[in-house]
Amino acid sequence: MDWSIRRLKSIQQIINAKRYLEIGVQAGTTFRSLKLDHMDGVDPRFLFDVNRVVGEGRHLHEMTSDQFFLKNLGVEKYDLVFIDGLHTYDQTYRDFCNVSLRLHSRSVVVVDDVLPCDQHSALRTQDECIASRTADANFDGKNLRAWHGDVFRLLVFLNLFHTSLCYATVPGDEGVQTVIWSRALEVEARMRQQQEPWTHPPFAVFDRPQLLLKKMWNLKSVDYDWIMKHKKLYNFCSESILLDYFNVLFADDQSRN
Repeated sequence: MDWSIRRLKSIQQIINAKRYLEIGVQAGTTFRSLKLDHMDGVDPRFLFDVNRVVGEGRHLHEMTSDQFFLKNLGVEKYDLVFIDGLHTYDQTYRDFCNVSLRLHSRSVVVVDDVLPCDQHSALRTQDECIASRTADANFDGKNLRAWHGDVFRLLVFLNLFHTSLCYATVPGDEGVQTVIWSRALEVEARMRQQQEPWTHPPFAVFDRPQLLLKKMWNLKSVDYDWIMKHKKLYNFCSESILLDYFNVLFADDQSRN
């Protein structure tokens, strides 16, 4: 099973998600593998027969994510959102900001492509990425088209401007994704467990805000070498630990299943 599908299904079950939004559906592998009461998928060009997928709560919107939000399509609030659109920080952050207006206090957002696999993968366009990799004397011919863009810059914005949120990044060869949720959930969970020691890992923001503020004036300097040097910004956490943590945060939701 694809790691995104497995991860999203696990989160869906834990948070009791009913309404789902996916930005960047393309071939539809992830979207078609999930089943929720209401599902919206957005992509400028679907690479499958839409008519075979829509129905039974599934809705597909062949347009850009900007158009989707501009037209106020979909539902008012989503429980689970998967952002896997254009691999640039500005579009990803714009998608995240628009999505934020459609979230409630118990929503979870998963963002794909946050960790470039090499310096070529971190370039702004896939064409630049391929040209740079091809010109590399050490290129071994593998993963020619592997491209993640500069989505990693999103973490700078999350830390500076969204301090009411927590996030963790699941590492590994299977696919690195950043998962975002409300900090208020931890406050509620701590209150429920007042009689027990809190043993769960803290997901604090990056502890060098002045560095990030300086970088805002020159985002170009937030490049592959910089993010590799400041990996602490990712808040890396194994998938199993994160899901165990979610079981604590969303205990009330599971009791209502």
